[in-house]
Order: sequence, then C-alpha cells, then structure tokens
Amino acid sequence: MWAGAPAPDKTTVQEKVQKKETETLTPAHRKSKEKRPAPTPKKKTHLHQFMEKDGSITFTNTPDKYRLNPSFVEVDIHYQPIAVPLQYRGYASASQYPASGIQELIHSYASTYRLDEDLVYAVIKAESDFNPNAVSNKGARGLMQLMPGTAAEMGVTNIFDPAQNIAGGTQYLAKMMDLFHDRSLAVAAYNAGPEAVKQYNGIPPYDETKEYVKKVLSFQRWFKGSGAKVRSEQVARVPGAASPPPPIEIDTNRYVVHFTSGLTQPADRVVEKDAYYYIQYGRRIYPVKKELVKHIQEPA
Repeated sequence: MWAGAPAPDKTTVQEKVQKKETETLTPAHRKSKEKRPAPTPKKKTHLHQFMEKDGSITFTNTPDKYRLNPSFVEVDIHYQPIAVPLQYRGYASASQYPASGIQELIHSYASTYRLDEDLVYAVIKAESDFNPNAVSNKGARGLMQLMPGTAAEMGVTNIFDPAQNIAGGTQYLAKMMDLFHDRSLAVAAYNAGPEAVKQYNGIPPYDETKEYVKKVLSFQRWFKGSGAKVRSEQVARVPGAASPPPPIEIDTNRYVVHFTSGLTQPADRVVEKDAYYYIQYGRRIYPVKKELVKHIQEPA
C-alpha cells in the first residue's frame, strides 16, 4: 500500500446489505426489529431406539412418550467418528504394523475410552485370535470383528486396518459399558447386542453368549496375570497375518446389504424408516444411515 492511500474496505457484502437495509428502516420499524428474538436454529432429528418386552424394536424422533411407558426400554447408541494416530494413517495392511505398534494402539484406545487394557486384549483374543483378516459368516471383520454397518457409522474406511478396527471395537465396547455399567453385561452386549441384554435384563440365555462371556473374562484374567510377555506373544501374530481375508459367501436366501465402502452384510430383514435402514440378522438389529448403503439385494 502506498503512503497516504485509504485503508481497504473490509466490510463483507452481507454486512453492507444489512447496513443498507437498516438505514432505510423507519425508527419505529428499526426499534421493533431489534426487539425480535433471534431465530432458533433447527435441530437435527435423531431417531431413538426403544424395545418392547417381546423384543420388537421401535424407532421414533419423539422419545418422551416411550420413556414414560414401562413396556419400553431405551437402547440408544450415538457413535463418534474414530481418530487414527497420524503415524498409522498411511498403512495399507496389517503386515506394515510392528508388534509394538499394535500394543501401542490397544493401550492408547483403552485409555481413550476408559477401558481395562486387558479386557481389550481379551475381546480381541476371543473375537479373532489376533487375526486382522478374520471374517465371520455373519459378516463381522477384523481384529475386533466389527460389523460393516457399525464400522461405517464410525467412519471406518478400512475395516481390516488394525488401527481403525481397534478404534471402532473399543468405542463400541465402551458404549456397552456406558449403557450397562457392568463388565459381564457389556461383554454379553458386545456379542449378542444391547437389545438382547435389555430384553432379558441380564446375560441372554443363549449358549453362544454365555460361553463368550466366560471366555472373555477368563482371557482377561489370563492377560492380567501373565503380563507383558503374553501380550507380546499374542500381538506378534498380527504383522505376520498377511494372507488376504476370505470372501464372504452370498446367501441368496437372505438380503445382502451392499455398503458404499464396498463391504457386504447378510440380513434376515431390512426395514426402511426415515434416514435409516434397520438391518436385522438373527437376534441383532443394526441401524445404518441410508447414505452409507449403496444398494440392497433382496432374497432370490
């Protein structure tokens, strides 16, 4: 700027328009406008999940009437986007991770979500036996066996990446702890879903879930008693597991949900409501935003 030049006008276009409108108002009109309350911003609608005693699920954006009804219990989970440490964001596969990196991730996310570190190790041991490419017949994937829909809700872009998978799995486990305030019930909910734990007001009477809870708690004691040596031995399997994940067999007798991430998930039933699809497989129900679903393949 040369000497003596006037300072540039930094007033925005919007401010100039507002100023001009104000100057053209009569004093009475201006005074009336100043007294008006500021407009209330529109709230984003959120569907709350309630379960009846028979296990059926209701979703609503007016939850108060259900909260006052003793026939319903609320089962509502809000996921936050996961955050991966900067040094691991460039990794494309589990084989790139050193064992020390996996241990660091477990320690970090256990601390972030206020979980017992040995409990996280125990869940990974029970879910995948530290195989980052593990895939179940239900469509769960990775070290902590995340379901594609739940992973998508958390912003997971590579479900087989140990950092993203552990981030998503620990957040989900922490949500179960916050919901039930009991370790055994949280572990049961991780396996069978929070709806089942709410329905039975305790560990559901499913053989698989009862054995799962015993196994996880036993592994937790084992890790706690054995210390760092056993942790290192278990985690050392992760970088060596370079074989690609097995393909999911498509069951033509079921729905198949195809996600925008490229992953798929089988379903017994899919219900469309407002901005969500509610995906039911067995006893589990997974709410997923429509924007995360590419298309739904119906049974043959």
